[in-house]
Amino acid sequence: MNIKKLTSALSLGVLVVIAAAVLLAAQPVAPAPQAPAGFTETPTPTDTPTPTLTPTPTDTPTPTSTPTPLAPTDVPPPPEPPASTPLPVLSDPYVIKQVNLEQAQVGDIVVFVIDIINPNPVVINNVEVGDALSPLVDYLSASVPRGAFSYDPAGRVWRLQLGDMAPNERVTISITARVNERAQPPNALLNTAVLTSSRGVTQSNTTQTLIVPNLLPETGRR
Repeated sequence: MNIKKLTSALSLGVLVVIAAAVLLAAQPVAPAPQAPAGFTETPTPTDTPTPTLTPTPTDTPTPTSTPTPLAPTDVPPPPEPPASTPLPVLSDPYVIKQVNLEQAQVGDIVVFVIDIINPNPVVINNVEVGDALSPLVDYLSASVPRGAFSYDPAGRVWRLQLGDMAPNERVTISITARVNERAQPPNALLNTAVLTSSRGVTQSNTTQTLIVPNLLPETGRR
């Protein structure tokens, strides 16, 4: 009996539930609320993206200061030009001629000594010296330290080519001759040496040897 009552009660409950569901389904659905006329729906704003961080700029190097140009009055004066070295004043080379005897007679040996001098602190080029011997003497020999020496018997002329002479150079030569039969008193033995160079022509002092007789007074000869 209890089981039958329980079953009847369950069946009744099910029927009640079904009836309630049917009633609910039969009720009209309320319409969705409408927006009033003239109302515009404001759109929901989207999320603003978070800005990225701007990197901190590195330190800009401080520019160096530009030197202020000097005012025209501050311009230093131009340097003094170097003093030019004055050119040396050149002199002509020259010769000095000497003879060993102031008086001579036939058969005597006379020696002419000739000094050729460059008085300048620079080289002198194309130096040449020559001499025509007197017909009263005969050429015997010459002593020459350097250069090209020559003697012309026909012209009785000796010549010495020295070429370049060094600064302040001095060259000494000697010419040896013998007094011949043409030398009769009161003749005089004269000789003049002539020098040529790139500087011009210079003549030496003329030497003089007096020809005296063979018989001399007791005072003797010099």
